[in-house]
Amino acid sequence: MIYLNPTKWLGNFRPPPRQDIRWVAFGLLLTYVLLGMFVLGFSRKPQQVLLVLGYGIALDMLLSGLLKGRRVFPLSAGISCLSLAILLNYSYGFQHLWVPVFITIASKYVITFNGRHVYNPSMFGICVSLLLGSAYITLSPSYQWYGSVGTAWMMGVFIATAAVFLFLIKIKRVVLVVSFLLFYTLQTAVRAYFMQHIIPVETLFVGALTSPAFYLFTFYMITDPSTSPASTKEQVWAGFFIAFFDLLFHLKFSLFTFFYAGLTFATMRFFLLIFQKAWQKELKFNFPEPMQLARKLAIITFCGLPALFALTSWRSNSPIPSEELPIFRQIPSKYSGLGSAPSDILTQTDPSVAHVAKWVLSVGDAVASADIDNDGDADLFLTQPLKATAWKAKLHLNQGNFKFQKVIVPDLERYLGDPKAHGLPSFGLFWDYDNDGDQDLFVGFGFGKSHLFENQLIQTGTLGFAEKKVPFLENNHTVCLAANAFDFDKDGKLDLFLTNTLPPYLPDYAQPTPLNIFKLPPAAYPGDRRMFHFMHESWHNANNGGPNYLLINRNGTLRALDNKKAGLTATRWSLSVGTLDLNDDGFTDLYVANDFGRDDCYLNIGGKRLERQQGYFYGDIGLDTYKGMNASAGDLDRNGKEDLYVSNVHHAMQAEGSLLWLNNTPKGAEKVLLQESATRLNLLNPNRFGWGAAFADLNLDGWPDVIQANGMVGDDWDRRYPKRMDYWYLQAQIARTGPEIHSYTDNWADIRGASIYENESDGIFMNQHGENFIDVAASTGFVHQRNTRGVAAVDLDNDGDPDLVVTDQFGEPLVYENQMSGQAWVGLQLEGNGQACARDAVGTKVWVSYEEDGKKATQYREVRLANGFSAQGDRRLLFGLGKHRAELRAVSLRIQWHDGTRQQLDKVPVNRYHRIEQGGGKVLQ
Repeated sequence: MIYLNPTKWLGNFRPPPRQDIRWVAFGLLLTYVLLGMFVLGFSRKPQQVLLVLGYGIALDMLLSGLLKGRRVFPLSAGISCLSLAILLNYSYGFQHLWVPVFITIASKYVITFNGRHVYNPSMFGICVSLLLGSAYITLSPSYQWYGSVGTAWMMGVFIATAAVFLFLIKIKRVVLVVSFLLFYTLQTAVRAYFMQHIIPVETLFVGALTSPAFYLFTFYMITDPSTSPASTKEQVWAGFFIAFFDLLFHLKFSLFTFFYAGLTFATMRFFLLIFQKAWQKELKFNFPEPMQLARKLAIITFCGLPALFALTSWRSNSPIPSEELPIFRQIPSKYSGLGSAPSDILTQTDPSVAHVAKWVLSVGDAVASADIDNDGDADLFLTQPLKATAWKAKLHLNQGNFKFQKVIVPDLERYLGDPKAHGLPSFGLFWDYDNDGDQDLFVGFGFGKSHLFENQLIQTGTLGFAEKKVPFLENNHTVCLAANAFDFDKDGKLDLFLTNTLPPYLPDYAQPTPLNIFKLPPAAYPGDRRMFHFMHESWHNANNGGPNYLLINRNGTLRALDNKKAGLTATRWSLSVGTLDLNDDGFTDLYVANDFGRDDCYLNIGGKRLERQQGYFYGDIGLDTYKGMNASAGDLDRNGKEDLYVSNVHHAMQAEGSLLWLNNTPKGAEKVLLQESATRLNLLNPNRFGWGAAFADLNLDGWPDVIQANGMVGDDWDRRYPKRMDYWYLQAQIARTGPEIHSYTDNWADIRGASIYENESDGIFMNQHGENFIDVAASTGFVHQRNTRGVAAVDLDNDGDPDLVVTDQFGEPLVYENQMSGQAWVGLQLEGNGQACARDAVGTKVWVSYEEDGKKATQYREVRLANGFSAQGDRRLLFGLGKHRAELRAVSLRIQWHDGTRQQLDKVPVNRYHRIEQGGGKVLQ
């Protein structure tokens, strides 16, 4: 009979006595969760953990009362939910937390034998959630366990010692844990023996035996007194079979194997118990009455409504009418002249790091666009660092109709043939550093010195680039994958922000020793490993990258500000720099996207220094998802403030996902107010390895869209195995080791012949009036599957819609013509006076106003140069005006130049580009 009287099962509600061993387990897990959130950097917020606990506890109380008719204090539910809280994937939003929590708690009441639950609830919930898809469980906390040398082992000792002495001895499960650890260590040794030519033994052992998930499984899941054997003999066999099943699962995949092994053993034991009871003729089936069964099913269904809602509430990509979609036509490389050819660069690296060369050299294929010959057409510069010298670091002049002429820069060419001496070109930036009216070129080099080339067009009347001697660049080794130019102190001259990703100098040498993976220093003594110490020290808080520099432009001379005085003390793995005025105080601020660590958001304090912004908990600005690849800025919700999009990785190993910082910062505020909204607006970019991104109004409806590049590395250049080899199968353990192991390249597995999330589809997310984004790439002709990096949105044919240039780290660049038609638009090229405002007008703000559906509509843009990872798009501002080609003939412009002066222009004709000079009273067409 089912009891439905709440008073009866709540009337004498009492917590278990303090002697109940479950209090110890709950306290240990709670301590670990708190340490994770406030010390170790777990990607969980307090409110998220409280939500999981609250739902699980309430559900357990409800089910126990309705199904069993007796009071149950939800202590066991709290233990299960704390385990879940460590492993759940929070990137999809709170509603998806209902599913694993419901499965976990309901399993205690649905799958029972002799009145007791069969499976450890949290283990069952994790496994079933994994089978439902990769959306619910992640291994991300496993690498956030580690912050400094020895942290992993100290945390392991804390958990293990506390569990053994405070918990396991009392429940008599020490033999089970010791047996499992012994057999698991033996099977790990077997795997290490067969994989020793691919991954160092130490890496495999430490990674396998020290993850949070492994400790939770070992000390809190398989030791559940209700679901584990009590006798010593059975505990030994249990340890053996769980380790054995784990080994079998490892033959197919590397993640979550012990959870599946535990579930398999529990299922085997369940059937053995049934068989034993049947053999002893003690097995009885008591079928409930139909009404009783119906009520139970109704109760479970009712209690599971939040989970059912979550299962059906995935944000769908509702179709967009075809007339509102851009259509892209890919331009063949044989026609465009933008080609490539592979090189043997991966085999030219120092032999001691050849096994990780493809990882280290997996970035740097960049594109920059600008009109370098002042003919009105956008030209291109492509770095192509891994390609043959004939295609590496070349200019491509726009000949019209998507044809390009390759041009060699002799002063640059001399640095391209010898990576041991000069490194590799890895970033390009066009900027008018001397305010003379033509576009100069900065080329960031990895493992060498970066260079500045002055455009000679104005001086000589002929296009040509001559290297400009810059003492800072001549004297500093770089690993530069990103740079940007802006007027930091508002003196009318563009300053250069230069980043380093990896440390440019090896850290353990007494004398400055440049990092060059093509020629590492030889060992100075037996056991010398200093030359291998340059990988990230953490997978979520690495601060051993290279320093970033702010080079102030003083009449054409670039000098670096002192980093401490400038506020640039972080040395993270910087990949992209976005410029924007976050607090609308007239000074350009910075957002630096960092890999393997938190991003850096800097407010420009009056042109004197930069002040890093940071919130209080994970998910706040400065405490983000740890894999910032890209920083693109633009007003996505049309509230007159620039927002930020930061692409990221979202896969099982690191299910973090992209960030969308919507800007609500008050004018002149001393702290930024940014709301992270990627999941809510469908810009998470799930199940993709995200790189560069660009903002562009692709269908000219007045709302900027997002183009996203995806895909890590494949095996096209170094195929070794008959079938595709997943590098994470070999290397998954490296993320779960401390910096004393994984910051040294000789501890890394051999990536040659292996792949990491290769050849993924890129995304085109159409902006639905700031309320949602829908990925329509498959419907627009943007359907390649490559390992793409940079995305430049640039109108190559001057027809008023943004075309796309996408780089491929291991293939030829992709060029797409946007064939959108029927929409009105206006394009602006702003020219500062070169005195109080730089010629490139970076930081200048423009408001375009017009009538739309009988109401005044206004769009806002800010001029910038680079606007995404490995890419510089069109500096011109392009405003889509929607379906007004026939009736809309002119718009009004309000311009606030970067020096603060304002300019108003009315009746500016649409459907054309205009060049507007600062202080001019008319539009120059």
